[in-house]
Amino acid sequence: MEKGLLDVQVHFSSLIDRRHFQGKAVSVTSENDLGRFDILYNHSNFITLIYDELIIQTPKGEVDYQFERGVMKVKENRVNIFLGL
Repeated sequence: MEKGLLDVQVHFSSLIDRRHFQGKAVSVTSENDLGRFDILYNHSNFITLIYDELIIQTPKGEVDYQFERGVMKVKENRVNIFLGL
């Protein structure tokens, strides 16, 4: 894993016709019950429900997703996101 970058994977329900995302990111932004938050390199490990929007800032640009709800798991600079649940 490159120093200072997150390893991000976005998975979709099989009912949603969207392409999975897998790649490196500088940050990941979303929203949970407490409000908007950012995940940066060396963020603490956690799991949360997420809502409405996901923004992945890659070294080459931004990737945005709009959705109703999902789950995000962060562990050791790996971010796994499951949308369309």
